[in-house]
Amino acid sequence: MWNNIITTALLGTGKKPLLPGDLPADLLPAANIILADKQQDQETHFLQLASLVFNYRQSGVMPLHKEGVALPPCLPEERPYCNTSAVYALQDALDMDLLPLVSFWLECCNKAQQVAVPECIPTLLDIAVAQKRIRNLAVAACGNRGQWLGRMNSYWQFPLANSNEELWQTGTPEERRQVLQEIRQEDAGVAREWLQQTWPQETANVKADLLKVLKINISADDAPWLESLLQEKSQKVKDEVWALLKLIPSSSIVRSYRRILQEVIPADEYSQERGSLSLPLDKAITDSGIATLSNEKNMSDEAFILYQLISYTPVSYWESHFTSLSREDIIEKFTGKFATALVLAAIRFRETAWLKLLLEKDSHFFPDAIELLNAEEQEAYLLRFFETVPQDVIQRMTTITSQWGADITGAILKWIAKNPYQYTRNFFDKHILQLPLSIAGDLEKYAPEEPAYQATWRNTSDHIRKLLSCKMQITNAFNL
Repeated sequence: MWNNIITTALLGTGKKPLLPGDLPADLLPAANIILADKQQDQETHFLQLASLVFNYRQSGVMPLHKEGVALPPCLPEERPYCNTSAVYALQDALDMDLLPLVSFWLECCNKAQQVAVPECIPTLLDIAVAQKRIRNLAVAACGNRGQWLGRMNSYWQFPLANSNEELWQTGTPEERRQVLQEIRQEDAGVAREWLQQTWPQETANVKADLLKVLKINISADDAPWLESLLQEKSQKVKDEVWALLKLIPSSSIVRSYRRILQEVIPADEYSQERGSLSLPLDKAITDSGIATLSNEKNMSDEAFILYQLISYTPVSYWESHFTSLSREDIIEKFTGKFATALVLAAIRFRETAWLKLLLEKDSHFFPDAIELLNAEEQEAYLLRFFETVPQDVIQRMTTITSQWGADITGAILKWIAKNPYQYTRNFFDKHILQLPLSIAGDLEKYAPEEPAYQATWRNTSDHIRKLLSCKMQITNAFNL
C-alpha cells in the first residue's frame, strides 16, 4: 500500500489517483469519511489518506506465530552496563550525527570494559552496518545481547573476523593491503616473506600497490629481494622498487650516489673547488629516477643532478667524508638548494638528530619532518611557520591524530575566526577529537575584529562548545 502512495506522489493525483481499493480493509471506514468530504480537492484527500496510512504503519504489526520455534535465551553479559551519563552522552553524539564522537564513545566503552545498555544496541548495530571501520568496536560494545539479536536480523549478522593469513590469501585487494601493513608494522621480515610467496600470482598493479607498504620499517634486509625485482617487466613496479631502494642506505644505488658525490665534492675542508661531474651518468643512475635536465632557471643541469644525489644520500655519510668537521661545520658547507637537499635526506633516512640541527638553520617549511619530531617539537615547529604558511600548517595538523597542544590550537582557531568561510563547522566535526577540552573557555578571545565575521564566529563557537561538551560527557562518563 505504501508503494501505491509513493507512485501517486511521483505521478500526481491526476494520472494515478489513490483509490480506496489500494488501502487495507481496516482503513476503509476512515478512508470513506475522508473521501466523502466534497469540500476538499483531490490533492488534500490524497495527503489525508497518506497521513492515515503512515500512522497505520507506525502502529506496528502482530508477529507471525509459529509453534515449535525455539528461541534460546541470551547469555548473561560478562561486563557491566555503562551508566546513565554514558547513555546520555551517546544520545547526544547520535543526535549530532557525528561518527567521530560515536566512535570515541565506543572506544571509551570498550576501554572501560563495559557494554551498551540494551535499548542502544539496535541503533549501534545499524551504524555498524553502514560504517565498516567501527564495526568491531560496535560489536564489542554491544556484548552478548548484540550477538543474540544479530542472529535474528540478517543485516546484523556480520561475518566473523578472519585471521590475517586467511585475509591475505582470500581477501579483497584493500583487505590484503591492510593485512600486509599490519604485519609489516609488527614483523617486517614476515610481511616481506608473505609478499614473496604470492608475488608470482599478483598482477602488476597489485604488485606496485603492495610494494608501497614495504616503506614501513624498511631496512637493509629488504634490499636483496628488492634489487632482484629490477628485472620486472612492468615499469610501474620498477619505479616502486627504485623508490624503496633509495630509502635503504646500504642499497647498491645509494652507494652509487655516494661514490659520485665523493668524486665531485672534495673531502679537504679547505678546498673551495668542486670536481666535475662525469657525464653521461651510468644507466642505473638515470633508471633510478635521477633527472639529468634542470627544471629550474637558476640551477644548472650539473647542480640539479648533485642536488638530487645529495637528497638521496644519508646525511651521516658526510661525517665520514669530512672527518675533521663537526656536524654544524658540515651543515655550513651546504648552502641554498644543497642545504634543502640535506633536510630532504635527513627526512628520507629518518636521521632525527641531523634533522633537528638542519631545521634550526633552514627557513623553509618541511611538512614531512613533523612525524620525526615529538609532540612538543612538532608544536614548536608548526608555530614557527604559522604566520607564513597557515593553511599548510593546518593541513598538516589534520594528519596528527593525537590531541593538539593548546598554543597551536589557539593559533588555528584565531586564524579560522578571521577566515570563516574557508573552514566551516564540518572541519570541527571531523577533528573534534584533536581539540583539547581546555579551549572551551577561550573561544571568545579568538573572535575577529571585523564586524562582518563576528556573527559567523559566534555561531561556530557555539557549535564547538557543543562538540566539546559531548566529548567531555563521554570522558567523564567512563572516568577516563
